Parts: sequence; C-alpha cells; structure tokens
Amino acid sequence: MNMPEVRCFFSLEDGTVAKLPPGDQRLPEIRSQKDRYVAIEAVPSRIQYEWLDTFIKNVEDDGLRARLEGAINGKGAFRRFKDILLTIPDERRRWFEFRDEALRARIVDWVREQGVEAVNLPEWEEQPEERPRAHNRPRDVEALRDLLIEWADGKDPREALTPLELEKLAQIIGQGFKVRPI
Repeated sequence: MNMPEVRCFFSLEDGTVAKLPPGDQRLPEIRSQKDRYVAIEAVPSRIQYEWLDTFIKNVEDDGLRARLEGAINGKGAFRRFKDILLTIPDERRRWFEFRDEALRARIVDWVREQGVEAVNLPEWEEQPEERPRAHNRPRDVEALRDLLIEWADGKDPREALTPLELEKLAQIIGQGFKVRPI
C-alpha cells in the first residue's frame, strides 16, 4: 500500500496486518510492542526500479521498449514510465499483472525474513474452488482505486479526495459491486 499517511504493522503472533490511519490511538501501543509487531514499509525504490527494468526487458515491441528504457533514466522515472503506459492499455495491464506477481513474491520473502513460516497459503495461491468468489479480488479493488486516483488527478484540490478516502471508497464500492477490468 503506497499511502504514507497510513501506518501498517505485521503481527508476528498471528500474521494479521493492523492498518492505522493518522491519529489512531493504537499507534503508540503497537509501536512499543516490537517483539509482537513489525512495521511494514513500502517496497524500496531500488527493488521497484529492478521490477521496471525486468519488465521493460520483456517488452516485445522494440520502439516501446526503447521509449520505456529512456523514461526510467533519472529523477521522475516512475512517473514517466506510468505516463507512457497510460497510452497503451494492453501493456499497462501486463505491467500491473507483472508487478502484482513481483509484489506477491516480495511479500512472501519479507514474511520469511521476519522469521515467520506461514501455516496456510496466501489468498492468491489458494485453489480457485477453495476461495469464496463472492468478494472482489484485492487486485480488482486496487485497479478501481487506481482508476479513481487517475480520475481525481487534475481536479481542484479543494474538491479532491485524499488517497485514504479513495481507498475507503474503492472498498465500499467493491463490497457492493463486482469490479471487472476495463
């Protein structure tokens, strides 16, 4: 979750994640229990940049690959990369699928680095028949959130929702409707 105002902590006891918005009264208590909770930080930019590089090396279109390689040089690389993909929906969808897989692998590795051995499969590795289909998959809700963020770009800041409000809105919408990729 790339929402700096929300602090997340991984419970070493039961594997749950506590998501704490700004001002949450539990924050000091959870931070003080270092033997029970580990702060979850964003994936380091260095690793995210490696994902970009790996993805770009697998782009089949030579012209697009060259544009993307140029885009990721220097400051603002992630924004330029994203801007190019906004114009190419199929490649953008492929990027999000690639990133989701890389992020899932990173999560599994990170949990192991914390000394925790999972006793059950993550939701994305469960067999489809075992997983209830009544709810949206997290990546569908994430796609909806991304769409809402794009929609909000350029709006008057006094009218725009914060990323946390957009996250909540996406979850509420996801509870009531089946989200499908565009």
